[in-house]
Amino acid sequence: MTTESPAAPAKPRRPRYRATVKSVQRLTPRMVRVTFTSPELEAFGWNGPAAHIKLIFDDSGATGAPAPGAEAPRPTMRTYTPRRFDRDARELVVDFVLHGEGPASTWASQAQVGQTLTIAGPGRNYVVDPTAEWFLLAGDDTAIPAISTILEALPAGARASVYLEVVDAGEEHCIPGGPNTTIRWLHRGEDAARAGEKLEAAVRAHAFPPTRGRVYVACEAGAMRRIRRFLLTERGLPADHLVTRGYWKLGATDHPDGDYGQDV
Repeated sequence: MTTESPAAPAKPRRPRYRATVKSVQRLTPRMVRVTFTSPELEAFGWNGPAAHIKLIFDDSGATGAPAPGAEAPRPTMRTYTPRRFDRDARELVVDFVLHGEGPASTWASQAQVGQTLTIAGPGRNYVVDPTAEWFLLAGDDTAIPAISTILEALPAGARASVYLEVVDAGEEHCIPGGPNTTIRWLHRGEDAARAGEKLEAAVRAHAFPPTRGRVYVACEAGAMRRIRRFLLTERGLPADHLVTRGYWKLGATDHPDGDYGQDV
């Protein structure tokens, strides 16, 4: 006699909102800001900095009924961080990095006012520790929206050191920060295989204060693991003072969500 373990409960489906492109702004040669609007966004559950949403580029599987006996096709989705949300105006702003082929990059490169897209979420966010005496925030192009929202949520007067790795000087643009925020731009060049090298070097060279602080790192998954290992083993940073995210991975087309480098 055999018994089967009960199936794991399915994750609850996050709320979905059908939104329309209100405006498109080219921030840099490789970054586009799209503002979405919809009456449905009044119910969007904004939950704080560095949260994530799903952008659904083919929602046919969410609306049409599949043929008898057939499963609905999985829609094409990608994960992004909302840059800004205005509930009164019912507007959600998303910044896209144009990195070549891919459903999100391709869509953003041709985005026009009046187009529609389905947005799901939000998901997990970053919780700012108000007692931390300093913050170190490090990321590549893909992490700029998340790091920007964290900077806007820091306590007044907080000390923050920010390292941002981009292709070249043309990708530098206005980043929020208080009087005690230092922002350093790192230029990696066109070779994607070198992603994270400059960021890792900057974190290794950073002068860590002896007081209690918090670190946030988000970049290519392999580079994130190297930086995380350094912070935990060589710097001796407590694991609960550190948040690391692998937003993408060299050679992968759709890196899974929830990569916090737990294997390090």
